[in-house]
Amino acid sequence: MYQGKRIAVIVAAAGSGTRMGGGISKQYVSIGGEMVLEKALKAFGNHPFIDDIYLVVKKEDMLFCYQEFIEKRMLQKIRAIIAGGEHRQASVYNGLKVLNSLDQKERQAQKGLLPPDLVLVHDGARPFISAEAISRLVEAAAKSGAATLGVPVKDTISRVENLLVKESLDREFLYSIQTPQGFLFSELLRAHRKARTDDHMETDDAGLVRRQGTPVSLVSGDYTNIKITTQEDLQFARGITREITDETNDAAVGSEPTSSPVCFRTGTGYDVHAFVKNRGLILGGVRIPWEFGLKGHSDADVLTHAIMDALLGACGLGDIGAHFPDNDPLYKDISSLALLEAVREAVSAAGYEIGNVDGTVIAQRPKIAPYIKEMKANIAYALKIENTKINIKGTTTEGLGFCGREEGIAAMASATVYRRASAPLIQEEPHI
Repeated sequence: MYQGKRIAVIVAAAGSGTRMGGGISKQYVSIGGEMVLEKALKAFGNHPFIDDIYLVVKKEDMLFCYQEFIEKRMLQKIRAIIAGGEHRQASVYNGLKVLNSLDQKERQAQKGLLPPDLVLVHDGARPFISAEAISRLVEAAAKSGAATLGVPVKDTISRVENLLVKESLDREFLYSIQTPQGFLFSELLRAHRKARTDDHMETDDAGLVRRQGTPVSLVSGDYTNIKITTQEDLQFARGITREITDETNDAAVGSEPTSSPVCFRTGTGYDVHAFVKNRGLILGGVRIPWEFGLKGHSDADVLTHAIMDALLGACGLGDIGAHFPDNDPLYKDISSLALLEAVREAVSAAGYEIGNVDGTVIAQRPKIAPYIKEMKANIAYALKIENTKINIKGTTTEGLGFCGREEGIAAMASATVYRRASAPLIQEEPHI
């Protein structure tokens, strides 16, 4: 879910891979010990914004994919494996038809499978989609209704006829468009239906949506989010995989030998809430005797909120507003420690473990020193880590500003997370 919206992904992997050669479809080729398609599926399966995955493959590959990805690898978010069409556009439309039928099938509704608010479409031959890129795409699609990833072209692009260069195009306005692309489900379904009626073909779904007059926002992609089409692409992909491993090995130089290298990431968080009368003051899950409480949709625990944002930021998972909207009645007056537990689960689902958390409460009054021990215990319990990995401190602004005038309390936090490189987790964004 993202801001209360259900999000599904159609992974299009029904291509024959004729340009690859070698007698095996490109999506099933192994790189770094995992199939190309497997890497893409895990990236979406491990992302907390994604609710459902619908895999579209060749009819003859359906049993193989069921055995490999559901029975053997137990990728939990795959809801259906769907037979593809005669070309990519037809395959995506087959997936959309299944999504559109969900509310008409009682047995599926009983399992909680409902039509999505947003649908992403991704090429199964793009294995290096990062968690951060997925987050950026979802946020943009939710805001504008249609968005695509893309990167500026680096080479000069020329129009050629009969092997003669006719003109060179202005590179400033040229982008290489990638997937996933994200849309309001109703808009994408309408675009595909119109294309079928008109017998019209486009190279991607964004083209179909633009054709009906809907603007498509461009979101920054990654140059490593390549589509594997040829043998040269495959060799490049294996080089990316090797570089990921080398970078992670470098991070472990000088440390004690471990069973697998470790990759560390750090995030920061900041939050502020105004004082309000007739409400209890809660910081770090501790109710502190004071004449004012803090204004907010939840219990307004400003310290816990800052810690949540630091953890989400370290994993590239957006912020607390994306996960727990302040207009959702579900979170009205909820304990922020309960939300912190949900963040811990999102961190774990993204493949990370929590290293440490450092938080600072900024307030002229009240003094928090008597309550720090209990705050640390509450936060450590919610995060399932040792108290020694939590540090909480307080400071004032010497009477200056919002906090100095005793109009409210602010908090900031930093958090470190880590993962072992051998774990089959979200693909780290490599740098080449």
